[in-house]
Amino acid sequence: MRDAMRISFLACVLLCVGRVHVDGFSLHVLHPRKLRRYCPARHFSASDEGSETSFADTSTMLPPDDLLDIGPSPFERNQKWLEEATAELMDLKTFPIGTLTPDDVESITGLMAAWVRRRSVDAALMVEELLKRVVDDLREGNRSIKVTTRLYTIAMDAWAKAGAKGTAQRAQLIHDAMVKMYEQTNDPDIAPSNISYNTLLNAWGKSLDGNSTRMAESVLTEMIAAWKDGNENLKPDAITFTTLMDAYARSTDANGAKRCEELFDMMSEFGIKKNVYTYSALQNVYARSKRQNAPQLAEAVLQQMQDAYSEGDILAKPNVVNFNAILNALSRTPSRANAERSIELLEIMEKPVEEGGYDVSPDRLSFALTILACARCPDANFGAQAAEANLEKMESRAIREEKRRQEVSSAAPAAVSIDVECFNVVLQALARCRNRDAVDRVEAIIQRMEEYAKAGNRNVVPNIRSWNALLNAIARSNDRDAAKKAEKVLASVYDRYNSGERTAKPDTFSWAAVLSAIHNSSDPGAAEHADDIVRKMEELYEAKEIDYPPDVYHYTIACSAWAKSKQKGAQVRCTQILTHMMERHNAGYPGVKPNTRTYNAVLDCISRAREEDKAEQLLYHMLKLYRQGDTDAGPDAFSFNSVINAFTRSNRKGSGQRAEAILDLLLEYSNEENRNVRPDARSFTHIIAYYSRRKEQDAPYRAEYILNRLLTLYEDGMKDVAPPTFAFTSVMEAYSYSKHPDAGVNAERLLKRMRDLKDKYDIPNLEINRQVMNCVMHAWTLSGDEDAGLRAEVILANLERGYASGNLVLRPDTRSYGLALNAWSKSSTYGKAGRALDILRRMQKQRQDGNASVDPNEHAYSLVINSCAFSNESEDEQKEAFEIATTLFDEMIQ
Repeated sequence: MRDAMRISFLACVLLCVGRVHVDGFSLHVLHPRKLRRYCPARHFSASDEGSETSFADTSTMLPPDDLLDIGPSPFERNQKWLEEATAELMDLKTFPIGTLTPDDVESITGLMAAWVRRRSVDAALMVEELLKRVVDDLREGNRSIKVTTRLYTIAMDAWAKAGAKGTAQRAQLIHDAMVKMYEQTNDPDIAPSNISYNTLLNAWGKSLDGNSTRMAESVLTEMIAAWKDGNENLKPDAITFTTLMDAYARSTDANGAKRCEELFDMMSEFGIKKNVYTYSALQNVYARSKRQNAPQLAEAVLQQMQDAYSEGDILAKPNVVNFNAILNALSRTPSRANAERSIELLEIMEKPVEEGGYDVSPDRLSFALTILACARCPDANFGAQAAEANLEKMESRAIREEKRRQEVSSAAPAAVSIDVECFNVVLQALARCRNRDAVDRVEAIIQRMEEYAKAGNRNVVPNIRSWNALLNAIARSNDRDAAKKAEKVLASVYDRYNSGERTAKPDTFSWAAVLSAIHNSSDPGAAEHADDIVRKMEELYEAKEIDYPPDVYHYTIACSAWAKSKQKGAQVRCTQILTHMMERHNAGYPGVKPNTRTYNAVLDCISRAREEDKAEQLLYHMLKLYRQGDTDAGPDAFSFNSVINAFTRSNRKGSGQRAEAILDLLLEYSNEENRNVRPDARSFTHIIAYYSRRKEQDAPYRAEYILNRLLTLYEDGMKDVAPPTFAFTSVMEAYSYSKHPDAGVNAERLLKRMRDLKDKYDIPNLEINRQVMNCVMHAWTLSGDEDAGLRAEVILANLERGYASGNLVLRPDTRSYGLALNAWSKSSTYGKAGRALDILRRMQKQRQDGNASVDPNEHAYSLVINSCAFSNESEDEQKEAFEIATTLFDEMIQ
């Protein structure tokens, strides 16, 4: 009866384990195409809207762990049987201690392998119990059975696959116990092997501990030392090095790529043949290295493979995994060039060899990574369009492959299949691109997804991330009815969820998108509407109809809507929301504590309401919170700038000095408390512009003093405060409006400094253009200087020469000529009537030559005539002036 039960048991184990390729626990490398017949497509989900990489995780490319993982365990359907079979073998009444036979041990081995596939801590503990059962029999004196290296290795493998913190340490303990027992007994059946060491190395490689690579390196060091001492069983092999490189790929070690290059070269020194997975491991390390040249490095590895294969090394023949590693690197270094390269690479993979393609066909991951590389492209419009085009190509390929599979009645899944996350990446790219037709394109894709689902493909049923992408596209569309459309979509999603589509349950991102649509709308009641939405979320949460209450993000959008509304009393409502958030935080509601963005929205609202004292108080409150340890509420540059802006909008006496005091506070905070907060040019230009509008005698000096502070910080290396053109023109205007006698001289001095800075640093936002030159001429006009006309004419001539040489930003306009004419009209210089007439004629020629920015209008004629009227130097000059005035008067009449 016992033999019959054992035969039945072994048959079930073989059936349920699915012929795990374990032979003395050696790992048989299967070609990916053979693996595919066992491995159905894996589907991934993301916990939040921003997670777009989960559908294309390439960490599973590498052995050895995944060579054992040939698809979801059949025990998904037989968990109860597995537990019952294990309990029966562990039952001491049926199998008393000391009575196990070699066949029983083989059965236990099969059960252990089956439990390994459960990939959990509980499963690993059960594997240990089964191992202990065999050890207990040995201790009882049962000499008919053996504890082997294979059993210890399976136990280590169970912990390697348990996926929890501390599991690698448990595998290490098992390994150490085996080594200790071998050293004590010299029993060849438990002699450590490179397979057992590789399994331990794999456990450390997949460990969640921070020292995983260091521990994995120690395993390799131990193997090399033993091998060099003559133990051939511990010679590292390709799996050893591949697994260690995989560990570096998973780690955050900054030197990981460099170390893997060393390991790669070390294999040649040891005479170890590299295989496709070794090359792929190095490529994957490059892909995750964050190096900007990672794609080029990954392609260089591919070229090495192709060269080795052409020289007869069949193990180096590239397969789809190696091409996917390059696509992975391209997707992780976003640029338009890399997006275009990913498209090019995919197209070559699709071509037959005779048409210039590679001897490899793209799979689902190839398309997914290409889509991802396009979706991440900084050129949002190009990226969205390219991602959408490649999704359509992927759909066509999947349809063709499924049709072919059905025609040949194949049970193997198609190499290319579509799932919801491939669609979601494209949907999110479209939502970000802000094209006018983005909403229509998102809706069209979702409609296709629903059609696939109705046809039986449940893998593409739109989930909440799909609908959130549509909501975000609507929120960013600038459509006048965006808010209404977003609320309508949210209501329809709730209907779908209530009808049984469990993956369509709206989440906090759904509500945030609706709030954003309301916030971005031009509806005068948008602020009140945002308030209503947040209140509704609170009510739904209390009624247990949504999983999470509104959080800091939702309340912050509401505050920002109030700030944008410019309604009377908006600042009061923002303060009430802030207080409400703190009350809910203190009551224990999650994620609702105000952060910097929340305080900034309230600060912005208070500043717009011209309540500078309250804005200053709130800023000091943020500083207090930061100093007490609440770093999430610490002020940033926007916080300080909002208060500076509030003071510079004020007409109260001394507001400029108070704005300067906040600037001093910002610089002190940045230098001594939080170096992550850096002032920007606006921190200074708000104050400079304030002084440019003031009539106090010291206003221009204060303006230039602030400018000099800005320039000193920039030249000392603070690039965040790169001076813009506006900073200089505002100081020029400060001198002009105060009618400073040296306004023109100072304006030219500032112009020279602009030129010096531009020549030395090539500052992008510092441009010497027509507006700058006009400011200089304006300063001369208001200066009262006797040479104002001459100096203004020189500046005008510079403008004309610059424009004639092709510099379009120096194209003079009507105001340019008007300022020069005005300067001459106020001048007492001899011959000013003739000089003014000359400027008018140049103005007319500019118009005739095609400068549409110049209009010789009545005001220009009047300024010349005015110059004639006040030409009193001599009788000849008066006569000439009269003739000029008469001529111009006739021209005006004509």
